[in-house]
Parts: sequence; C-alpha cells; structure tokens
Amino acid sequence: MLKNQVYKGIIFTAASAVIFGFTPILARISYDGGANGITMTFLRCLLSLPILFLILKIKGIPLKVEPAWRMPVAVCGVFGAFATTVTLYMSYSYIPVGMATTLHFIYPVLVTAGCVLIFREGITIKKVLALLCGAAGTVLFLEHFSAATGSGTGIFLALLSGLFYSIHMVVMDKSGIKNMHYFKLSFYLCLFGAALSGIYGGVTGQLALHLTGQAWLFAFLVSICASVGAISLFQLGIRYTGASTAAILSTLEPITSVILGVLVLGELFTARKIAGCLCILLSVVLIAAAGKKR
Repeated sequence: MLKNQVYKGIIFTAASAVIFGFTPILARISYDGGANGITMTFLRCLLSLPILFLILKIKGIPLKVEPAWRMPVAVCGVFGAFATTVTLYMSYSYIPVGMATTLHFIYPVLVTAGCVLIFREGITIKKVLALLCGAAGTVLFLEHFSAATGSGTGIFLALLSGLFYSIHMVVMDKSGIKNMHYFKLSFYLCLFGAALSGIYGGVTGQLALHLTGQAWLFAFLVSICASVGAISLFQLGIRYTGASTAAILSTLEPITSVILGVLVLGELFTARKIAGCLCILLSVVLIAAAGKKR
C-alpha cells in the first residue's frame, strides 16, 4: 500500500508540474491583451474562487478550518499564493524570465535541506542523486548567464521567491494541512492570494483590469488549470510522497515550458536544453526507483 501511495504521489506531482509548465504560455498571451504579473496573480486566484466554492458545496465539504490548521493555512497563503508569485514576477523587471525561473528552482534544494537538517528526515542515495540530477538539469536551461544579463536585485528576488515557496512546501508537509481536502485548501490559498495581490496591486497601481476579451479568456484558463487543477494535484503529491520528493519531481515543470516554448513560441531547442531534459527525466526515474524500494 505504501509503495502504491508513493507512485500515486509521483503521478499527481508530475501532472501538477506539467500544468504549471504550460500555464505561463497562456499567461504570456494574456499579457498581450493588457495583463501583467500582479494582475495575473490576482485573477488566477480570484476567478477560481466561485468554482472552488461551488465544488465544496456540491461535495458537502464544510468551509470551517480546524483551529490547529488555521495558522499553517495562513502561512501557506501568504508565502505560497502571494509572496512567491510577487517576488518572481518582480524579478522579471530586472533579469530575463528564463533566468528568473531557473533561479526560482533553488527550492527543491532548500526543501530537501530543511527536511533533513531541521526535521531529521531520512534521505537515500537515490534521492540525493535525483536532487543533483534535477538541479543540474535546471541549471542547463540557464543559458547566457553573465554579468551583462544579470542584475543583483533581480537575482535576489528570484532566489527569494524560491525561498518563499520552500517555506510554503515544508509548512504544508510538516503541519499536516496536506491532509486537508485538496479543493478546500486550494480555496483558502486562492482567497489569501486574491486578497493580498489585490491590495498590493491597488497600492502600487499595478492592478490593470482593462483587458481585452482574449486576455480575460486566457486569464480564466490559467485560473482553472493552475488554481483548481495544479495546486490540488501538488497538495496530493506532497501528501503521498513528502515535500522533498515532490519538490524534486516539480523540476518537470521547466521541461514542459521548454518543449512548449519550442512548439508554440518557436524557441530554439539547443543541446543544453536537451541535456537538461535528460537530467531531469533521470531524476524522475531515480525517484520512482527509490519509491519502489520504499
């Protein structure tokens, strides 16, 4: 039964990574219609709330959160749904999007280190090798990294987004809220994300709601795919595999972005990107092998 749960967690996390990998393509199309990073964060969270609320009502799931889980839910809402996205989007103003995304993927290393050093979680050789392969594959996607393309502020913000997301993952895993119903947790994460990004966007003047019809459509699609689908699947992945394993498996996300960038946006599929894909796929195979032994 334990082995089957690990495999289920691998499938859920991989599906989540794939969804998170292609939603930036939809968001980029929405940007052409007047959206920006803060607006997309706000709409991604806001537009999913009625749908998640309706699902919870149909399933008869109460909205009340157990007292012991209220603080962890709030922490995950602040760090995961809001702070991670805001700092990552802010970094785009200083460094290329590809560089920022790659630096953001420091979080698998941070999550694994936190689980091992703080919570004394056991780690196998295969898991270490999977982490190294995933990290190497992600770095291979980072092309043209130089002083000319980099900015200290942008690099700091991208790394900070990875730190915030690692906090979100560890809190979700170790506090036990990963066992909350996945749609219920997604609802509250989106509630925090919508409220905080709306306030932030309103104060800074970055909340732009005068969008084209196409931009609204793609913002809605991003909301459904990410907030209803990917977040829920990722929570299930953490539930069945743990935060560190789910973090390593999430490196499938840049593979999806790279492949769709080639197919949809006409980007080049270089030898470095091929090597990066192979390294990440090897890390997934190692995780699956470690799960089988477990």
